[in-house]
Amino acid sequence: MNWKLLFWLFCLYSCVPLSHTTDSPIAIHGQIDFRDWDFQQSLPLSGEWTFHWNQFNLPNQSIPEKLISSHKQNQNSDNSDDFQTIGERWKNKFEGTGYATYQLNILFPESAKENIYALRFFQTGGAAMSIYIDGVLKLQLGKVGTSKVTMVPTRSSGLIILPYPKAETKILVHISNFHHDDGAFWYPPVLGLQKNISHDSFLEITRDSLLTGALLFMAFYHFVVFLFRRNRILIFYFGLYSLIIALHSISLNGDSLYYLFPNVPYRIAFVLSLIFFLAMPSYLLFLTERFPDNFSKRITNFFVISCSLLFLFVLITPSELGSQTTFYGLFLTIVGLFYTIIGITHAVFQKKEMAIPLLVVQVFLFLTAINDTLYLYGILNYFLILKYSYLSTVLFQSLVLASYFTKSFIKNETLGKELIALNESLEKTVILRTSEYKEAKQVAEEANEWKDKFISLVAHDLRSPLSTVYSALTIATDEDSNEVDKTHIYKQVFVILENAMSTVEHLLNLNRFRRNQGQYLLQLSENRLVEITNPLKTGIIFDLQKKSLQIDWLIPENVTVYTDPSILAEILRNLISNAIKFSYPNGWIRVSSEEQIDYTEITIEDNGQGISQELQKEIFSNPKPSQGTMGERGFGIGLKLCLELMRLHGGNIKVESEPNQGSKFILEFPKKTSAL
Repeated sequence: MNWKLLFWLFCLYSCVPLSHTTDSPIAIHGQIDFRDWDFQQSLPLSGEWTFHWNQFNLPNQSIPEKLISSHKQNQNSDNSDDFQTIGERWKNKFEGTGYATYQLNILFPESAKENIYALRFFQTGGAAMSIYIDGVLKLQLGKVGTSKVTMVPTRSSGLIILPYPKAETKILVHISNFHHDDGAFWYPPVLGLQKNISHDSFLEITRDSLLTGALLFMAFYHFVVFLFRRNRILIFYFGLYSLIIALHSISLNGDSLYYLFPNVPYRIAFVLSLIFFLAMPSYLLFLTERFPDNFSKRITNFFVISCSLLFLFVLITPSELGSQTTFYGLFLTIVGLFYTIIGITHAVFQKKEMAIPLLVVQVFLFLTAINDTLYLYGILNYFLILKYSYLSTVLFQSLVLASYFTKSFIKNETLGKELIALNESLEKTVILRTSEYKEAKQVAEEANEWKDKFISLVAHDLRSPLSTVYSALTIATDEDSNEVDKTHIYKQVFVILENAMSTVEHLLNLNRFRRNQGQYLLQLSENRLVEITNPLKTGIIFDLQKKSLQIDWLIPENVTVYTDPSILAEILRNLISNAIKFSYPNGWIRVSSEEQIDYTEITIEDNGQGISQELQKEIFSNPKPSQGTMGERGFGIGLKLCLELMRLHGGNIKVESEPNQGSKFILEFPKKTSAL
């Protein structure tokens, strides 16, 4: 797979022409012949221009014939100072700084009188130019001078319009350069039809502006993302890399820079042109964070320190000294790019994510860096393409980061949904557990309440027989009592105690409770009502005698009730005890029953003190303790317990009463078929 990748990279780069067609006119001995050229495409005025070192020739001074013949005779010797190829550096023969005059004669075709041409001059680092056409000053880029003090450098480009030029047109260029150690006429001017030159200039400015804008946008985007993702430092490094190459790209085209900032000082433009020194450190820091196992931090730190010191030297030294670092900066950049290829290739073998496409972009960036370096030093006569590879690199890396963040976002979104589902499940579990806890708590509270009620009921139901026994024994021990009365009293006491023990046996049978749920287990059956009421009669005889009360049992022999007999007995005992308690002496109590269609009705009625309407509202839900007609005390829980026991049967208890008119309590027990 790797050899195929390298093959396609070679094919891609081989598609770029490295030179112009060999039949294009070039300048020879200070003259270029376009008489057979149709100018369908623009051409650079490359080749040999007449050259005069440390001289500013007069604009109207022509090229001496003896100079041309002298050059022909000495073209194989080292004495060729009178002609120089555009792009050839001065320091190759003279000094890196100085001033000179370049001259060229252009021979136009006959059709030139009918067309408008344009001549475009490109920036030359640290230089100033004055361009004369046929002895007339047409363009000034900066201000030429014979020393550093008298000249004003610039990095801007310029355009000259040539309307209907003469058949032979003379171009004279004064150049001075004391602000860059690599002085020369760097790039040949381009000649073509005015519409083509203007169109090409517009497209180039547009492309460069869009390039710079895209890079600045990417830098801003990554800085903003970093503000929200401080833990991902590689985002900051890549944003810094995008910002650096954006600033460098705008300096590569003087037209864009000086169009945006017409009065920008040369010093700033010069620093921007070398800010690419910092691109490699920031890019290596990014890759080291992206592939920590494939890039050495020591090597990365070496590039960071070396390139930073190099750029610091540019900042603090004059431009003619700072410009001497250009070669070293380019060298470190190319070496750094080669190192990134090695590191990413290692990542490819380890099958790291996005390593293969990143390697493709990295190789392309490496080749374009070599191309621009060779072009800068006049070895390749083509154009700068590194700035476009910058954009491709940034866009690809942005796609990589976008892919990474998209996956992270999807992962976070998935985890978020899972977390929400987990929270919902947890909330449901908590709600369920809370509900179970509340139910358990309620059951426990009800169980405790039931036990308390039954304990109270035991005390309530034992109080009456014990009180009766106490009264009977008091009478029996009286000296006036005879043996017959005493015998009768003792028999009654035995009966009362027997009934009391039976009551205790029923009430204290806690096995009838569901201890885990606190619910009473009823033992429902069909029972003759008289069989339940007869045992109650003997237990209340003495209480009735105390108040001289009369009780009537109006219960037919054949009446049955579907109930738990022990529970019904406790209910009746409780209600009859209350009737005795709240009856006046010599009063009456009536216990009756009646069978209805769906239920059996039992009524306990008295003519005692009655109950007010206000007390009736809470008599079953929140009964208040009250004293009887002879000061008897109670616990106030009997009626509430009776209601709950009736509800266990699925029945109901009602009260009808008027103050001083007595009370009537009605029990409704469902029939067996209705209960089912």
